[in-house]
Amino acid sequence: MFTVLDQTEKRQDLAQRREVKYVLTGADVGTVRTLLDTNTRRQIHHHEVSVVRSVYFDDARLSACQANLNGLGRRRKLRLRWYDQLLPGRDAFLEIKWRDNKVTGKHRMHVTCEQSLSELAYKHWTAALTESVPERYLPYLLAYSDPIVIVEYRREHFISPDGQLRLTIDYDLAFYDQTGKQFLSTRFPQRLNDFMVLEGKTPVGRESELKQLLYPLALRAARCSKYVHGCQTLGLVAGRH
Repeated sequence: MFTVLDQTEKRQDLAQRREVKYVLTGADVGTVRTLLDTNTRRQIHHHEVSVVRSVYFDDARLSACQANLNGLGRRRKLRLRWYDQLLPGRDAFLEIKWRDNKVTGKHRMHVTCEQSLSELAYKHWTAALTESVPERYLPYLLAYSDPIVIVEYRREHFISPDGQLRLTIDYDLAFYDQTGKQFLSTRFPQRLNDFMVLEGKTPVGRESELKQLLYPLALRAARCSKYVHGCQTLGLVAGRH
């Protein structure tokens, strides 16, 4: 039912990198966009503004979420992502995002289904993916098999003049509770207004160069997981990340 093409080795920018995140509350998107248009160049993937939606999977104890909240240096997240439409069609991307202390990366697989993914129950997703993914990824699918949250946001992409450093701005966040759902549900979104994430992705050792791309802004890096924010906004875990 599913065809899975592992893209990890073709995307060297995903293999190993540093991520630096800045949280801006109440900031004007247009102002930040103008700054990045000045210091970088825009990168367009189909549209200037992409709408990103991801289903995050976890276990019944929300172990992946708790690992982030507890600041564990070694952790993993599993998500299925699609772009620019409310519901996934036949194509999506299965991603296993990993962190080993300050170094991050992700395994990314292009998933194609014989029918629209939104027409299939979550249990069919899990069963078909378990049969289709490369064997080395099976432990993550088995460990994190419960759909928890859909995270939605608008994203704009920018890159440094040499093309090696990437910056994204994410805004208009919304979260959809998937706990206990048999099928993907986009009812009752919970929105996080006046919240923006500016994220830098660099080769290891080049993180300090982000300051030049953000000048004259003087921002402090912060921990920020959209998945954790979603769990907290929906009341699945306590507090605000």
